[in-house]
Amino acid sequence: MEPLEPSDPARIGAFRLTHRLGEGGMGRVYLARTASGRQVAVKVIRSGLVQDSGFRARFAREVDAARRVGGFHTASVVDADLSAAPPWIATAYIAGPTLYRRVREHGPIAPPALHVLAVGLAEGLQAIHACGLVHRDLKPGNVIMTHDGPRIIDFGIARPLGADTLTGNESVVGTLPYMSPEQVDGSGVGPASDLFSLGTVLAFAATGANPFKAPTMAETVHRLTGPPPDLGGVDPVTRELIADCWNRDPGARPTPDAILTRFAEGVLRDSGAGPGAGGPGGPAARGAGGPSGGAEAPGARPDEAPPPVTAAPAATERILDAATPRRDPHPRRPPVWLLVGAGAMVAALVVATGAVWGVSLLLGAEAAEGEGGATTGEGGAAGASVRFPPGPTPTPQGEGGEVRTVAVGPGGTIAAGGDDLAFSLWDAATGEPVTTVNGGFHVDALAFSPDGGLLAVGGSYTDVVLWDPQTEENVATLGSTATEIAFSPDGRTVATAIGATRLWDVETGEQTATLDEADNDVMVTALAFSPDGATVATAEGEGPVRLWDAETGEETAAFEHDDYVFSLAFSPDGAVLAAGTETEAEQGAVLLWDAESGEEESELHHDGRVDSVAFHPDGGMLASGGADIAVWDTGTGRPIAEHLAGGTWTRSVAFSPDGTVLAAGGEDGIVRTWGVEAAGTATD
Repeated sequence: MEPLEPSDPARIGAFRLTHRLGEGGMGRVYLARTASGRQVAVKVIRSGLVQDSGFRARFAREVDAARRVGGFHTASVVDADLSAAPPWIATAYIAGPTLYRRVREHGPIAPPALHVLAVGLAEGLQAIHACGLVHRDLKPGNVIMTHDGPRIIDFGIARPLGADTLTGNESVVGTLPYMSPEQVDGSGVGPASDLFSLGTVLAFAATGANPFKAPTMAETVHRLTGPPPDLGGVDPVTRELIADCWNRDPGARPTPDAILTRFAEGVLRDSGAGPGAGGPGGPAARGAGGPSGGAEAPGARPDEAPPPVTAAPAATERILDAATPRRDPHPRRPPVWLLVGAGAMVAALVVATGAVWGVSLLLGAEAAEGEGGATTGEGGAAGASVRFPPGPTPTPQGEGGEVRTVAVGPGGTIAAGGDDLAFSLWDAATGEPVTTVNGGFHVDALAFSPDGGLLAVGGSYTDVVLWDPQTEENVATLGSTATEIAFSPDGRTVATAIGATRLWDVETGEQTATLDEADNDVMVTALAFSPDGATVATAEGEGPVRLWDAETGEETAAFEHDDYVFSLAFSPDGAVLAAGTETEAEQGAVLLWDAESGEEESELHHDGRVDSVAFHPDGGMLASGGADIAVWDTGTGRPIAEHLAGGTWTRSVAFSPDGTVLAAGGEDGIVRTWGVEAAGTATD
């Protein structure tokens, strides 16, 4: 990852560019942000390729096909503009190190993790081939190692563009040491070509080297077209698979389906891999060693030095686990599915649920050694124990993914929503699921009315609905999408924001005002009502934080700053306005302003950007979520608790109205809760 250069554009489409991620034969890849702060990888096609009369049509077909690729092991297309000059495509930002970096920094991968890697890559190729695509450039640098398995990037985009591509732009047609023989001799490239490359990728993962790579191109071609290399030091299961993939007859190579069938017939189970030992979709033992951090590759972020792998904190946190976690943009621990060695162990036991999310427990080492049905940990400052008997494993019903928003109602109900096209409610005291509503859209914002009688549900692709938790019915649909929602303290008005902030009458569902920041051509990234309901605060990313008269819709103040604002919250007495931000140095901060004078009172420094802030109801402390969760003493500005989420990226934090519960949700698809013993003290 490198800083932008003066020649780089500031924006591509709706995305604000922040860094360069890399370059290839097709073009340059940038890290970018959406208006709400989400990160994407934007590839801008080289102008020289666009001049090819048939390129745009081929590129359009590729983008159309890539949009249909599914599965948990590929990078999805977010947006594209084929008519732009030059064309571009934006894909999901996949976080984690590349397989190349993982092996270079931590050594070869051994079974059973090696077998799990093979299965994950086969699933990715299965999804790609089902859409009529051939990857043509499967290599360790195009495989991102995430916390829940490998992801294949740059699929279906690189493809042969002409007879001169092998020597002139070899990264367009493929990477020579990972090509198939038919790619080299130009005899035709089909899905079986990707299987030959898969064998080479697995050989690299198992040995730390590509056996076809040679000092010269001619010698590399000779090796690719000659007898297959000897892999005597690789385990028999993987060695046999690689040998089958390297068959010179493309028709004799195994298909992705055949590979999945092969491993489904007991190889993973017999070797201790799969869900029970770190396979995608199941609990895993976490041992010392293994990969961590990110990678300087398209779709990935730079590495972060990992801390030693240790057991969970002494305090026990209750966790509400989403069906299938997808990604962690700032991993602080090694990906669990790759760690199968000895060392301190952390187990995640899924318990009772009938909904999209289940309840699971994060156990400390001492608890993990106890009886399987009992889970007990020491509860922070209170020294209390928390016990949850395990229950049935949840049945996934959505797509899984990150939790983008959490809210806690006055009756002790937690609501959470995100990527899985649903929102779910639980009882905060017991962790028992209440209900799950599959709305068919990503949920970006949730807010309970002050009396808990309504839950406002918003997303960037569908209009906001006001939903009754008692009847489980929609009461009203507001005529606007929203990524930010807030109720007024009296519950009569609800504010929604995405491209503009709108105020709505809750009783009638009619819009009563539009705050005129829309005239400034900005996107609203944060929204909050003052405790007296007289003021609405909005943030515009890098723009000023504005205060508005809630009755007249007139702007009353603007607070300037140098950061990018992701969240806002007023203190319970209305005297302080807090903003969760990312600084120009890509660090996090909580800015605290005097809400009346606009003077900045203090700045709380955070490790990584701050996506969410929330005041405790008594005003004595403030929680901030981002790269992790911290709780601050608002009187002294000092942290009361840090790293509550264990390094998991947190998108949203919220206190219960009575101050007894702190809830948080993040990129790993998990909702966590902590009990709060007293004002200014949290029990992890």
